[in-house]
Amino acid sequence: NRAHYKSITTSNCACYGNLKNKSIALLEGKRSNYPGFLTIGIPTVKRSNADYLFKTLTSLINNLEDADKIVVKIVVFLADFDHQYKLQRVQDLKKFYQPWLESGLLQIVQAPRWYYPKLHHLKRNYNDSPERVYWRSKQCIDYAFLLEYSATLSRYYMQLEDDVVTFHGYLDIIRNYIHRQQHKNWSSIHYSTLGYIGKLYRSAEIMELGRFFYMFYDEHPVDYLINFYSNLKMLPPNLVYLPSLFQHIGIRSSLKGKSQRLKDIQFTMKRVYNSNNPPAKVTTTLQSYGGTEPEFAYGKIVAYYWCKQPLAKDTITLIFNESIRLKRVAVLTGDRARKRDCFHTAQLQVSSDYDNQHCTDWNTIGNFEKNGKIDIVINNNDNQALTDNTIKCMRIFIPHKYRNWVILREIAVWSAAVV
Repeated sequence: NRAHYKSITTSNCACYGNLKNKSIALLEGKRSNYPGFLTIGIPTVKRSNADYLFKTLTSLINNLEDADKIVVKIVVFLADFDHQYKLQRVQDLKKFYQPWLESGLLQIVQAPRWYYPKLHHLKRNYNDSPERVYWRSKQCIDYAFLLEYSATLSRYYMQLEDDVVTFHGYLDIIRNYIHRQQHKNWSSIHYSTLGYIGKLYRSAEIMELGRFFYMFYDEHPVDYLINFYSNLKMLPPNLVYLPSLFQHIGIRSSLKGKSQRLKDIQFTMKRVYNSNNPPAKVTTTLQSYGGTEPEFAYGKIVAYYWCKQPLAKDTITLIFNESIRLKRVAVLTGDRARKRDCFHTAQLQVSSDYDNQHCTDWNTIGNFEKNGKIDIVINNNDNQALTDNTIKCMRIFIPHKYRNWVILREIAVWSAAVV
């Protein structure tokens, strides 16, 4: 109500960590004491002639399973100083999302006005205009507030912008990928390649990051501060999940007069091929990057494998649980953003001889094209040996050293029943 808006403007100490009573920031929704699995933070401000927030929220909510709506908390931070606008914004959100506000899935918050330090007449670093200095300095404080408010809500925290969409099953991908990295040392996981979209942290670590934003809010843009923080803390490299889980749909920026027609070209919602991919163990001698694993390209969930420069005689090997009768195989490497990161001189080989956990007597059935693709249909006339026999193993063999890295997007295998 209006009294609540007015009450949080009362003079207080403008310093990070002073938001002891989080309930004063809560406008609508429930702040549960039960910790969730993931908090999704979304800062939002008024844009000129554009509004993407409802598409973003609908996409996030509708693409969750019902059971997951209990362990996810979506925090929408209304970061404008215009109280009348925020009042209307809350009413509009209540019309569409009242059940989720009541259930605790969705929370709408605002920062007390005293939370913000001086925002006008700041240093014009990078020769930025006064308007841009104000915008980027306030953004740092906005992010700091959202991190402080969300720090104890869930085990993990991920930040999005208010103009993105996703697809069904995104939480399963996030959860499974985190689980696979449990024995690795990581500070953040990137589920998108654009801006501050899809950056995930352990909630126990975000208060310190927010304090850094608050401390240097008037010195640098927030994306610079993130890099500075990682370097100063000597944090381990970020893990990168490909393809991206979130697509940017906004055109109008929150900075007045700025347009940004950014699209994440690594965003995809489904596999290219509809293969049956019989169960197999996938191994490699390649040096993996960003926490990715070669089996990502073979599994049912859409995910890529990314590796550093292959060396001569490196391999990616599939050992099938049971021998199969191969009907077709296709492999895709590279992507639109990194077309050169592909297997342009590699061979596809198969083997029927398996002994002591190893395959021997490899036979080459095809060579990759220069565009990094291979697609082989087993024809009775051309591949009589493959038609008559089953195989136990398949591998990609790299005969020569590469200068480029490689993105393995998909391995598709079609097999027939073995009688």
